Amino acid sequence: MPTPLPPSILSAEPGEVERLLALAAAAPDLVGRLGVISQELMGRPYVVGPLVGGPDQPERLVTRLDAFDCVTFCDAALALATARDASDYAARLIALRYRGAVGWLARNHYTSRWLAHNVRAGLLEPLLLERWAVVGEGRVLDILPGYPAQPWQPRYLPWSERAALEACARTGDWVGFISHRPRLDTFHVGLLVADGELSVRHASRSRGRVIQEPLAACMVDWDVPGLFVARPLPVPPVVPPAVPPVVPPVVPSGDSP
Repeated sequence: MPTPLPPSILSAEPGEVERLLALAAAAPDLVGRLGVISQELMGRPYVVGPLVGGPDQPERLVTRLDAFDCVTFCDAALALATARDASDYAARLIALRYRGAVGWLARNHYTSRWLAHNVRAGLLEPLLLERWAVVGEGRVLDILPGYPAQPWQPRYLPWSERAALEACARTGDWVGFISHRPRLDTFHVGLLVADGELSVRHASRSRGRVIQEPLAACMVDWDVPGLFVARPLPVPPVVPPAVPPVVPPVVPSGDSP
């Protein structure tokens, strides 16, 4: 029998979820909530492979907020910023991370698939899509053992469009950094901060924590050809199901009620 996993590596403390949601509640809109929450997560440790699951290991839903890799940092910030209350946080994570039920094969492992899934779901919209370029030959994303290979034609916002991005970016816009590796689409993700010089908040493996640094410096230092860029969208309000009107029974004329 597998050794039970400590709760600390799986679940967020309920009090911490409530605290972050209370801080974000004062923000006027989704941009403000993303700014507040991502700022609050700054400095938290980087952890390698925080998600639990694999080809031969059952997938477990991980909601922890004490440590992140780059993907779980973005997932957590987006889920918290769009959650209606503390009980909705896990549901928002599932909607972002999986195609339906929680499962390793249902997880959006490759960033291009994560983005396509969340665009279809109405949770994000690509930014400056008219400026995205088809670059190079198609790739086969097959770097993950046990996961089905995924064809991908590279299409992204080239860094030569930097001025257009700087002109329209908002805090909380999501970015994926395009990889040069032929079997991979991106190698890192983060959230933009549009306050003065355009920056990115991200869980940095080399620095060991969530940090913020200028986007332009990252693009040069990491030799990045371009970006996926998408804007988070507010979650539509829940519409309660219509309750059919109560129709009184028809009483035939002359009969007793």
